[in-house]
Amino acid sequence: MYKKMFIAVAGLLFLIFVLNYFNKANELSDSINQEAGQVEITGKIENKDDALAALKVLETNLQAATDEDIDLYVSTLVPSARDATQKEMSAFFEEYDVEHTLLEFKVTKEDGTRIQVQARQKTVNKGKNKYRNHITVANHTFVKMDGEWFLEETAMSDTQFI
Repeated sequence: MYKKMFIAVAGLLFLIFVLNYFNKANELSDSINQEAGQVEITGKIENKDDALAALKVLETNLQAATDEDIDLYVSTLVPSARDATQKEMSAFFEEYDVEHTLLEFKVTKEDGTRIQVQARQKTVNKGKNKYRNHITVANHTFVKMDGEWFLEETAMSDTQFI
């Protein structure tokens, strides 16, 4: 009886150890990829050039947010969203100093004029004001206007504080 219970507990501990090991390996892989600046496009890719263009827009957007470059930041957005966003983000940039890193970029839907993407993004506080570091899933919609891609909408979900 005790032998069976010991084997069951040992097996459970082994399983926990293995799962923890793979979780750490995935975190290390994400860390290496983000240090190298490499984000692989995954998902339902219909047109690789369009997906690459959308990725570039998002990378530019996140870098502009990190650099607090409001003009570059709003240039990645659809024109109808620029004025309101500029006011909102200018106030954010005055208050906080954060660094944004793109971890994953998965195309979920693409039709030639719109691309929907599920991205994992990491935000880390680099300033003095309180701001919680986190990794979040951002659901982005890109729209093609006059041959260029712009961010039209973003909805955040599944935020994990780190």
